[in-house]
Amino acid sequence: MDVSHSFFQLFSYDMWANEQVLFSLQNNFHFQDFDKASAYYAHIAGSQELWYTRITEKSAEITPAIWPDYDLATAHQVLNTSSEKWKALLKRRESHINHRISYQNSSGSSFETPLTDILHHVIIHGQHHRAQIAILLRRADIEPPQTDFIFFSRSN
Repeated sequence: MDVSHSFFQLFSYDMWANEQVLFSLQNNFHFQDFDKASAYYAHIAGSQELWYTRITEKSAEITPAIWPDYDLATAHQVLNTSSEKWKALLKRRESHINHRISYQNSSGSSFETPLTDILHHVIIHGQHHRAQIAILLRRADIEPPQTDFIFFSRSN
């Protein structure tokens, strides 16, 4: 399996895991930390938008918010759109997957990072915040969804 195909699979997994969390939050909107969990979910969407913009739109006049004020439906739509954009980017850049990307972080510091490292970051970052949501659900005695990669792998 080549690197681009592996990332394609990881972005498919990422969207699947985000949907599992969405379904859980939609079914448990009454718990105490729902707003905090929703903010994490929106942050996953916002950070994916921001990283995609950093990679593809060097001179973007509008920088996506890293902590956007999205409701669940909006965050889910953004994540769906982002997932398709990431997959299309992988197809376009298949032969340049290790290309270095120049960008500025939210503090204005400049960096140059291989695209593969950024792609890994986007996937791992989403998993980190889904785990935070799982903790909030468990604290409310709600069983969080199974979002481990192996569950995705078994379902395909």
